[in-house]
Amino acid sequence: MSYSSLLSYGDFIPLKLTCDVNKLFDETKDFSYQKYNPRKPHIHRYGLSITSLDGKLGGIDLDSFKEYNKEHGTNYDEHSFRRHTDVYFQSKQIRKVCEPFKGNLLRSHIIHLPEGGYFPPHRDRPGYGDKQYSFRVIVPLKNCNPPHLYFMYEDKQLHFEHGRAYFLNTNKYHSLFAFKDSYFIVLNVDCNEESYNIIGDYMLT
Repeated sequence: MSYSSLLSYGDFIPLKLTCDVNKLFDETKDFSYQKYNPRKPHIHRYGLSITSLDGKLGGIDLDSFKEYNKEHGTNYDEHSFRRHTDVYFQSKQIRKVCEPFKGNLLRSHIIHLPEGGYFPPHRDRPGYGDKQYSFRVIVPLKNCNPPHLYFMYEDKQLHFEHGRAYFLNTNKYHSLFAFKDSYFIVLNVDCNEESYNIIGDYMLT
């Protein structure tokens, strides 16, 4: 299976992969969220790293590593942030949703959007030319549906079941705006035949 053949099943695919949201929040309650992309302090967004460069929290993985690369002459990408953090080890529920992708898990984190937090309309570009290097799995945790959060995907408004994982083709135009504290997991997964087959095996329908 290739990425293009995976997309023949759809751009937004619910998976037979779930977690207990209440237990997850209890398991991670002692961790502090850090500013997500501090280069844009006017946008209220926070992250809690599941993987990072060195297994520590609050590092480059929550920054814009593309801008960081320009400033520091480095060459970080999604594949650079593969070390599990204490958040991963502390939370059985996080490990549950990550486990199928264990050999292919890249930069991953929980995102917290407080009231007024947003991601402006954009496309993720995890590839160059015809090559796709990674894809996204989203796990909505809290207040991820209207009227609390509006997740616009091209001309559609997405609706989620909290605690369920979804494959999402984020190469397409999308944006988010929160009217109440919203939380969701973003997993970046390496593009290869194994990970495509995992999505195929876990498709809900």
